[in-house]
Amino acid sequence: MSTTTILESKKLCLYRCLSAVALSIMMQFFLLTVFLLFVNFHVFHLLNWITETFSLVFSFYTWLSIMPLISAVIIYGILLGKSHLAVKEYYATRFKWLLGTVVRKSLFLMIHIAVGFLTAWLYARYLHLDYRSLVYQCYGMDCINPYYLFLVGAGISAGCYHFFKENLRQEPEVEYPIIQENKLVKLRSLLYSTLYKSLMKSFVPSMCYALGFWIFGDIVNRRLARFFDLEVDTGLSSLFSVITNVRLLFYSWILSSQILSNMNLMQKFFSILLGEEMHFVIEKNPVAKEGENEVTLVEALTMNQVPVIQNLAALDLFSMTGSMASGRRQQIYALSIPGGHPYNWNQLSSQCLTIINAFIDDLTTSVKNISTIKSTPLFCDIDKPTATEAAEKILLRQYNETYGIRRMVSEAPTSTIGPMTTNSGMTPKVPSVVQSINEQFEHISRQFEQALNTAFRTIPGVFYMFGEPDGAKTAFLLSNSQMIVWLTQGLAGICADSLSEDKYGVVQVALPQIIRALMKLKGELDKLNNVNLNGKKLDRNLITLKNSVRRSLYKIISVFGDYLRDLFDDPMEIRRLQCFMSYQEV
Repeated sequence: MSTTTILESKKLCLYRCLSAVALSIMMQFFLLTVFLLFVNFHVFHLLNWITETFSLVFSFYTWLSIMPLISAVIIYGILLGKSHLAVKEYYATRFKWLLGTVVRKSLFLMIHIAVGFLTAWLYARYLHLDYRSLVYQCYGMDCINPYYLFLVGAGISAGCYHFFKENLRQEPEVEYPIIQENKLVKLRSLLYSTLYKSLMKSFVPSMCYALGFWIFGDIVNRRLARFFDLEVDTGLSSLFSVITNVRLLFYSWILSSQILSNMNLMQKFFSILLGEEMHFVIEKNPVAKEGENEVTLVEALTMNQVPVIQNLAALDLFSMTGSMASGRRQQIYALSIPGGHPYNWNQLSSQCLTIINAFIDDLTTSVKNISTIKSTPLFCDIDKPTATEAAEKILLRQYNETYGIRRMVSEAPTSTIGPMTTNSGMTPKVPSVVQSINEQFEHISRQFEQALNTAFRTIPGVFYMFGEPDGAKTAFLLSNSQMIVWLTQGLAGICADSLSEDKYGVVQVALPQIIRALMKLKGELDKLNNVNLNGKKLDRNLITLKNSVRRSLYKIISVFGDYLRDLFDDPMEIRRLQCFMSYQEV
């Protein structure tokens, strides 16, 4: 893996991340426009309503006031970009997860609070005079504005609500759609659905915040008034005053929905742009210009340091199974000039098998640590001997008993004589005393370990924080198995199409290795039948991967079923593969 290839891969991701940040910045002006259209709505003055709104949006005051919010959005975009491009790590216990993510999660929480506060601060400047500033005149004195505190608190609570719901327990992930849509159409539908869903989802949290403000708002109001040496306004000190202020509740609801829309849209922008389909070259252009560094499909599959590029390469391989990609498959089957070697196929198949076999090894190791394995192997995996093989085993056993190698010294009969004595007449020391003492110590140590393990699991909160759930590593591997799904189906499609398109038969050399890898992966996945993985009875990732492997085997065996005896020498291996010919692919 060359440094130039790594830099070129990161450059591709950086360009998409910058596009997502630019869209997020543009979205701040759009959301502000939507908010102003909401709060300044006039039924009888529609023309003035629209012209005044857009004049406010494009004014110098607005552009200057929105700069702090844009700065927070840029910082949030940097954090999102790093999270999407980072390699996922497995944390065995919740304590390790806490230590490994506390800094990143703290930064995310602070930037959520900052975006919520700055959005409320900006939007409040375009509301009624009673909601614009922290200090206002009441009873002829300077007072703390409870309405302004209510709106700022609503913005901060909305940011915190999004963090705890979307970012606390899970990491931002890239969505790789199988069916590619036009980017503009996808962004437009995303915008409409997000604005509508945010309005619905923010209503209940806004009402809960209003109830919390009635309980704790008066305390915060008095403390701030004492800190700034101002008077206290008791306009929102009672529950009735909070509930009956419909305009304030409406403002806080729209503000919360705008903040949720903003945070969700920024995450979706990164997901859509980073997951956009990318076609890699099969082989580099020998007459490429200086400065043009192309990333081949095999090089992209080796980018384990940049998981986004590796997943896009696997998706590109999966998309080669269609009839529209016959030209790209011909490049894979082609021979090198000069030399006449299947360089492209050898490199591609070798890299795909390396990734699949590494996943199988990790899965095998994690499955061994599951204590509740209840394997129910399928019918095709049971190696039952035939009648001929059973008869041969019986004849061989009879021959060994009659003419086989027997013991030269017969076993000594069991002695019934008492203990032996030495010439001096003393009985030698029996070693069983030492063995019994060791056995007692081992028994006590096992009981002590069992008691510690029981106490570790029964004390509330100890195992939850410091214990590794059963099957957690396997569930983690399966949750990151989307690339394996694409690789298995992509290889199966290329192998199946090679029977009619591969003029030189280059695929046939690696075909047995591919089938064996798929069978081995299927065997490991079958061990997880009826197993609770990390407390879940049904794992969708496991079902997806199992269906993908079986579909790949069906596709290959249905095409090369008549040539299995030419590819494999072991009769038992052929018999296991023939069971995939008895079903039709669904």
